[in-house]
Amino acid sequence: MEAIYRAFTTYMPNIIGTLIILAVGWVIGRVLGSIIGRIVSRTGADMSFRRASVGRAILRAGYTASDFSRTVTKWIIYLITILLALQNLSVPVISTTIQNFLNYLPNVIIAFIIFIAGSILSDWAGESIKKSFTAESNQEQYLNLFGEGVKIILYFVTITIALSQLGIDITIIYIIATAFSWSIAIAVGVATGIVLGWVLKDRVREWLQQGRREETR
Repeated sequence: MEAIYRAFTTYMPNIIGTLIILAVGWVIGRVLGSIIGRIVSRTGADMSFRRASVGRAILRAGYTASDFSRTVTKWIIYLITILLALQNLSVPVISTTIQNFLNYLPNVIIAFIIFIAGSILSDWAGESIKKSFTAESNQEQYLNLFGEGVKIILYFVTITIALSQLGIDITIIYIIATAFSWSIAIAVGVATGIVLGWVLKDRVREWLQQGRREETR
């Protein structure tokens, strides 16, 4: 009986501390999530979400940009709180595992941010190229192809950087990227030449006609 009492009195401060950590973390998660959600809402990020395939998928799931930011922030705080609360129990196996995870967690968060931001940037760049000219249908076809190529390249770069941030060996990705980049470079060069040909053909004709008129004078 005395042993039970001694164990109870030994672990009681840890249990109380764990409950306090959970309560404080819950409050911080809700408050910080609400603040982040309001900031994102005021920046008009919903429009940027609609331009990106990842953002559109999130919107279809019923989350606006502010809702998504608020939820992610809140649950990150909750997760950290739960891990800290478990670590506070001072169980050796649990404490070591949780400490390793907490050390790795910033990499996961940064990789997630890189992927979301990179996806939005990739889609924006690709769509901007597609809409850069309002010209003939043939020209539009090549611009669409060029825009998709740029989007794929930027997505590839984004995923590579995110995986690197997670500490994953991306040597094989670099090998594939080298071969892929050469093929893309050739395709982009050909597409660029064709697009410039369509864009400049009328201008070149005008320049030639103007030169001939000056010669006849």
